[in-house]
Amino acid sequence: MVQLGFAMPIGSTIPVSVRLQFAEQVEKFGYESFWLPHFIARDVDGFDALDTLAAVAGRTSRIKLGTDVLQVPLYQPVDLARRVVTLDHLSGGRFILGVGIGFIPAEFAGMGIPFQERGARMEEALDILTRLWTEDEVTYEGKYYRLKEIIVDPKPVQKPYPGILMGGLHSNIQRGAPGAARKGGWNHPGIRRTARFATGWIPGGRPDLNVCREGMELLKEVAGKEGRTLEDENFDLTLSSFGQFNIDGDGEKAVHEAERFYNTRLRKGFYQVQANPSFEDLRRSGCYGPAQKVAEVVNNWLSFKRTVPALNRIVIMFASLNPVQQLERFHDEVQPLLDM
Repeated sequence: MVQLGFAMPIGSTIPVSVRLQFAEQVEKFGYESFWLPHFIARDVDGFDALDTLAAVAGRTSRIKLGTDVLQVPLYQPVDLARRVVTLDHLSGGRFILGVGIGFIPAEFAGMGIPFQERGARMEEALDILTRLWTEDEVTYEGKYYRLKEIIVDPKPVQKPYPGILMGGLHSNIQRGAPGAARKGGWNHPGIRRTARFATGWIPGGRPDLNVCREGMELLKEVAGKEGRTLEDENFDLTLSSFGQFNIDGDGEKAVHEAERFYNTRLRKGFYQVQANPSFEDLRRSGCYGPAQKVAEVVNNWLSFKRTVPALNRIVIMFASLNPVQQLERFHDEVQPLLDM
C-alpha cells in the first residue's frame, strides 16, 4: 500500500503556529508522515527544518517526520550527526533523513562553501555520518573533513540509523533562476551515492512513471556493482508534489489562491521561489480545482505502484496560505475517492 504524507513549504509567510497545527492534523486524520523542505541562506521567509521538526515531535506521537530534502554539504557532519540523533530520540525513532546536494550557487556562497564541491562533500559527509552512528569512535582523513577520535553518543533509536532517502538524481529542468544548476538527464554520481548509502529515493520534481521505473533499474544495477542488493520491498521510493494542488469547487478561486501562495515565494536569485517551475507548469502537472479532478491526478500517481513496486509514499504540499483548510478538504473530499 502506498502511504500519504504532507509537507509544508519554505519561502512563504505561513506562521510557525500554523505549521505545527497542520502537522497535528496530519496525525489526527491518520496519515503517515509530515515533511519539511530545507534551506539555510536564502532570501525567503522560513524556519529551520530540523528545529521545526523537533517541535512537531513534541506535539505528535505517531506520524513519521522527514526532510525533503536536507542539503547535507551545507553542514559540518559531526554537528549534523548529533542533530539527527537528537531528533531521532525526541521523536521516538520517527525521523526520516531525506538528503540532497543542493542546487543554488548563491546559497553555498552565503555559507562559504564552494558550489562545485558539493557532491564530493556529500559523499564524505554520508560516510562520516553512518560511521558516527554505528561506531564507538571515528577517525577520518578525507579531502574536506578530518576527524580524530570523535564520539557521538547516544546512538540513534533506529538501527543502524534513520532511513536515508536521496533526493533528485534526475533533472529535466529547461529554465531556472540566475545561477541555478541547469542540467538534464541522470546524475550518475548521485546514483552511485544512493546505491551505496541510501535506503530510499525521492525523485523530486513532477512525478513521472518513466523516471521512477528507469531510476529503479539503474539503482539496482549500480547497487549490484557496489556489492549491495536493492529489493523493492525494502526500498523507500517517495514521490513529492510541492505546490501542485489547491482544492476548491470553484476552479477560478482555486487558481487565484494558488497563485497568491506562489507569489509569496518569488525572490531574486533562487530556484522555484522565483518562478521555476513556473506557475503554469505546477498547474499543468497537478490540479487547482474540484476534489474529483485532484483525485484523478493523485490516483494516476498511485497507479505507478503497479509498474514500480518500490513506490512507498506520496508527499503532497498544497498551494495555499491556508494549508489546514486544504488538508481538511483533502481528507473529507479527495481521500474517499482514492484507490488506496
